[in-house]
Amino acid sequence: MLDLLNSRRLRLVLTALLRIAASSKPVSGKLLAEKLDCPRRYLEPDLQSLVQQGILESRRGASGGYLMARNPQRVSLLDILQCLAPERESEALADGCKLQQRVVHERLIQAQRDCEGVLAKMHLSEWLEQAEAEGLLHTSSTTPDFCI
Repeated sequence: MLDLLNSRRLRLVLTALLRIAASSKPVSGKLLAEKLDCPRRYLEPDLQSLVQQGILESRRGASGGYLMARNPQRVSLLDILQCLAPERESEALADGCKLQQRVVHERLIQAQRDCEGVLAKMHLSEWLEQAEAEGLLHTSSTTPDFCI
């Protein structure tokens, strides 16, 4: 899960979530892909994972798209990472080495818990506030038509 932290995949998903959270209307996958300059199919599986976990809501139809299912104050970076990379079962310790079991393994588990604690305190709402304060979310999605 931690290997995703500096990935393009996570950056795109977080940017999509910020655009969705800033909108009062459903945001289409097509619009998100255009704004993020990536193929729609690249985002779709991750957005669907977020829907399945109750972070996003998906609506079908001509005016459909994605909406936040949860308040951004209740969506942590840990929640998002867990949707993108569900926990795998811990690998069984292959050998009986007590040093590995009692020191190395225990320290790594504690480091993981510490990291998860930090990630759980980072909420989407904080990122949204910063983006809004910097005026980065209020771009028009349609070009005005001046034809008569």
